[in-house]
Amino acid sequence: MYISQETAQTIVEEIGGEIHERINFIDSRGYIIASTDETRIGDLHEGAKRIIRESLEELYITAEMENASTKKGVNLPIRINHEIVGVIGITGEREQVVRYGNIVRRMTEIMLEDSMTKDERRYDRRVRYRYLEEWIEMPQRAYNQNFVERGKRLGIDITRPRRALMVEVERYHELSLSLEGQRRLENIESSVRHLISVLPEALYLREPERQICLIAACSDEKMRELAERLSAMIRQKYGEVLLFGIDGEAEGSQDAGKICREAKRALECCKYPDEICLFYNELNVEILLNDIKDETMEEYLQKLFSGVSEEELKIDMELIEGYFRYEGSVTQAAEQMFIHKNTFQYRLKKLKEVTGKDIRLPSEAAVYMMALYCYKKRNGEHLSFRMDRIVPCNKN
Repeated sequence: MYISQETAQTIVEEIGGEIHERINFIDSRGYIIASTDETRIGDLHEGAKRIIRESLEELYITAEMENASTKKGVNLPIRINHEIVGVIGITGEREQVVRYGNIVRRMTEIMLEDSMTKDERRYDRRVRYRYLEEWIEMPQRAYNQNFVERGKRLGIDITRPRRALMVEVERYHELSLSLEGQRRLENIESSVRHLISVLPEALYLREPERQICLIAACSDEKMRELAERLSAMIRQKYGEVLLFGIDGEAEGSQDAGKICREAKRALECCKYPDEICLFYNELNVEILLNDIKDETMEEYLQKLFSGVSEEELKIDMELIEGYFRYEGSVTQAAEQMFIHKNTFQYRLKKLKEVTGKDIRLPSEAAVYMMALYCYKKRNGEHLSFRMDRIVPCNKN
């Protein structure tokens, strides 16, 4: 049985910290692979080698038996499934260490068994993840019986119609920059995975920035309810906001690639305040805009606002966003921006002089809508309204 040095070191440090004694972990070859005294790591331990060779229950190294690599203390075999997989040693005087012997041995065995169980679960999860990734990438026409049977052996039935729910932590990039934030992301991921795992026939896959949940076919209402449950749980436990994208297949689909692409599209557009969940079928203009390259957006902004400084552009964008947010109502927009209506009108006029386009004309308003979208995306910000729900018109 292979025991990693990392696992062994964790065990000796934890046990050593509890009993305040020097602990060594010796592998099945007789070499010290972990120790609270790092200078001993890598040494051959003759006493441990004898325990393994003769299957001894205990061996105390006396002062007379000491040598350069074997120190005075008690050494005991570690057994997993009745097989000696290593030796745990406690360095010190007999009367000090012998009383800890069986306790330390049993603690080590329990910790090893726990580590093995976790490793097995991680391995099983990786195998399932690889299969799910392959399924999602594979065109439905390429499904064959061997692939179907392989899935069934893993407990995955790809012949069942499913829905796709894609989940992302709103502050993912911010949290990923710190160790504490990464721990929070891992805890959130674990909570989402646990809730999904209790659903009948549900499948879970983790990607670097998002999580994919494949749910047995159900209505849009049920999918939204699931998103709301996950959202409420994460808000309550961690104070974080989750964003959700859901496919547009109301009856479900066996084509995992298709429903995942739809859910991802919806998630990419789910960037509006108070609208944390979007269905693919709700998307319109966003499908087109999300495919525009960043460099194309920057070129568009520079061309439309030629000669305008970054500070002036920020002010112009606040004006444009206010105008669209209130559907062209100058009165409402001016009130919300705490400026006089006439001042707002004057600034709209100046805007036309800069760009050559009049935002108050429906035929030219789209130019500004595009500019606002490009500006927000470039700066990592979100619009305060859905673009396809605004019908710009000139209101007082």
